[in-house]
Amino acid sequence: MEGTGKNLLNQPGVEAIILNYRDITERKLAEGEIQKLAAFPLYNPNPVLELSSHGALTYFNDAAQQMARALGKSNPRQILPPDLPDIIKSCLETGRSRANVEVNQDGRTLSWSFFPILVSQVVQCYAFDVTDRLNLEAQLRQSQKMETVGQLAAGIAHDFNNILTVIQGHAELLVAEPNLAPHMAEALKQISHAASRAAHLTRQLLTFSRRQVMQPRILDLNEVVASVTNTLNRLLGEQVALQCNYSTNLLPVLADVSMMEQLISNLAANARDAMPNGGQLILSTFTTEIDEDYARDHAEARAGQFVCLGVSDTGTGMDKATLNHIFEPFFTTKEVGKGTGLGLATVYGIVKLHNGWIEVESRIGMGSTFTVFLAAAQAGVGATTTFTEKSAVRGGNEIVLVVEDEIALRGLMRSVLQHYGYRVLDAASGGEALKVWERNSGKIDLLLTDIVLPDRVDGQALAREMQKQKPRLKIVYTSEYGLELGGKQADLREGVNLLQKPFQPLALARTVRCCLDDAGPT
Repeated sequence: MEGTGKNLLNQPGVEAIILNYRDITERKLAEGEIQKLAAFPLYNPNPVLELSSHGALTYFNDAAQQMARALGKSNPRQILPPDLPDIIKSCLETGRSRANVEVNQDGRTLSWSFFPILVSQVVQCYAFDVTDRLNLEAQLRQSQKMETVGQLAAGIAHDFNNILTVIQGHAELLVAEPNLAPHMAEALKQISHAASRAAHLTRQLLTFSRRQVMQPRILDLNEVVASVTNTLNRLLGEQVALQCNYSTNLLPVLADVSMMEQLISNLAANARDAMPNGGQLILSTFTTEIDEDYARDHAEARAGQFVCLGVSDTGTGMDKATLNHIFEPFFTTKEVGKGTGLGLATVYGIVKLHNGWIEVESRIGMGSTFTVFLAAAQAGVGATTTFTEKSAVRGGNEIVLVVEDEIALRGLMRSVLQHYGYRVLDAASGGEALKVWERNSGKIDLLLTDIVLPDRVDGQALAREMQKQKPRLKIVYTSEYGLELGGKQADLREGVNLLQKPFQPLALARTVRCCLDDAGPT
């Protein structure tokens, strides 16, 4: 309560006092509400501004001033959209707000929203820096695109490998024929050579799509880099200087050594092509700790300890548009006929096969740096070894069940095995193979099956079902894909229980014989 009278009772001559009181509760409450409303824009961590109908900046908070300064501007008005007058006019005339108006400022993206206050004929606006969110969304879209392209590449490579196996197989069989005319023999050799080149391309596609079989073991990345330096010097030529910076006490990695060598060679070849007039290539190894904050800002990264390979060149560099496509199969900036466009795609696939990721920094005229991140491994982790058999091939009289959905390839495999004396049964699918098995279960000695079959019973499930009834049944898988059991790669030994497509007749006969003779697990 508020009073206007004074305490005059003790004053001489005063006979009465008139008091006037007024209830100001509502006014005090209103003042409190006004203070709260004023505090909202004042202490808001995001920029809040007010604009008159003529576009004059009538209010801005500290956050708006700080954002402007961070972008190198002296006044918040300088970071507003360039078409501000049109936005204000539209908002006040229609009474409708405008949201998500994006403005690029010195590499940052600001998203503005405008709200008309018609009773005051002003427009209030709010800003958010959405740069990091947009970058993460772009990384996610790129990752999803690469996954889709990888699935497409794997499907193409699968069918193409079947065709190449038939071409190469029949060419090899004809070359072995006696009394073949010299010009026919030469033609067949050229066919086989061309098929081998095509097979190399499909292997690159499969590596990109992460369907290639790995033979990982514990590696010192320093030793891998050192082992390929002689090859790199020849690859780079005299105009490119090679420098290797090896980290001391580098942690080991679990990796396929041949794939790591291919990765380094492909990155070096890409760097060489970016330095047509010569330059310097620097290979660096180091260990780094990735924290949660870094992982949140990089879509493919994850927290933990990683061993890194850095490949830096002093070449022409790349613009942002090129960087968005460099890992896609068949994308190339080279002239027609100067490259397949699979070099960096293969690098990408190898890194993904090893559950790592790769980051690229590049600017036009400033060169490029590729950084490969591989999870550090604990020393002593087991490793797979590659089995190689170079002895002469001999046949046998065992019964082999061939399961392959490609008719021509199935016929080739049957002919080759029969040539070496084996008795052959065949089927086009897993379901059909089970019926053949039921009729001949006790007699079949070896199952030769593609991992990928057209029905629900794939090669892996087919083998398990048959081994329930005959545990000692030998299994050979044919595929360009790796076999995974429970999320972990199975014990695949090339030449013993794995036959990579495309394969030659001799490799088929050798693998079947080795598997039948092998005393170890299949």
